[in-house]
Amino acid sequence: MKQIITICALLLVLLIAGVGSMVIFDVMSMESAQSVVLKFGGAIVLLGVCSALVMMLMDGGKGSRD
Repeated sequence: MKQIITICALLLVLLIAGVGSMVIFDVMSMESAQSVVLKFGGAIVLLGVCSALVMMLMDGGKGSRD
């Protein structure tokens, strides 16, 4: 579980750094940057939650057999 949180946090930091750099160098406007960060950040969080739930389901099945 800790690994999933670490990976999601790393991906979010990279996303914010990349989009922030594009805003600084006027490649992207602030409005479109906010939209991109919200969409991709939400996707990263959703995938992290889903993978954590799958991991919990897999571990729960192993624990009940023992």
